[in-house]
Amino acid sequence: MIILAADTGTSINTVAVCDGDRPLAETIVETGRSHSEKLLLTVDWVLDEAGLTLDDVQMLAIGIGPGSFTGLRIGAATWKGLAFARNLPLVAVPSLDAMTRLAPFYNEVVCPLLDARMHEVFGAVYRFEDGRREKVVADSVCPVDAILDQMPEPAPIFLGNGATLYRDQIVARIPGARFAPAACSVPRASAVAAEGVALVGAGISTGAAAVSPVYLRKSQPEEKKSQSEANP
Repeated sequence: MIILAADTGTSINTVAVCDGDRPLAETIVETGRSHSEKLLLTVDWVLDEAGLTLDDVQMLAIGIGPGSFTGLRIGAATWKGLAFARNLPLVAVPSLDAMTRLAPFYNEVVCPLLDARMHEVFGAVYRFEDGRREKVVADSVCPVDAILDQMPEPAPIFLGNGATLYRDQIVARIPGARFAPAACSVPRASAVAAEGVALVGAGISTGAAAVSPVYLRKSQPEEKKSQSEANP
């Protein structure tokens, strides 16, 4: 199955076309969050590099966050537009789940962390036993210490730009903490495609109408509105 996948929840513009979970062409480019300008151009590039067109695509997969409000909205809207225009199935892929496919974890505790700004991270915790994954701490946005307070044994492997940003704080709390190589800490669309394949195999809905980003927190304008309403 030819899958066109993307994740736009961070400053990384990553788009991939895959044959199942095998990447055919992929971009991983620091764009400074200019997804609105780059995304469709990148789609054209990866398809061309793979010798394919949109007519060859059989399924779409999009990272739905948590992540940047603007980036996630752009990605979801673009992929939903493609799904409706092309009558294609669309898989909504939790971005932190996809990050656990950046390396072949087997018997590990794994914690992807993304910088959420305002001294917080987007994070979750997973336990792998014989390669089978279980989420043991749900997606959340919070200070890194709040994630570390919930960490099970053994010493986890951390990955993502949040792990890099708060490395010293993590090591101070968990001296045995390990960190994935830098190449395994950047969101990749091929990981979104691989997670999408697994979700479809598990029977997830692929209707585009139900796809929406997961933000976990209010936007700054929404937060200011809530505060003003609470303190008229």
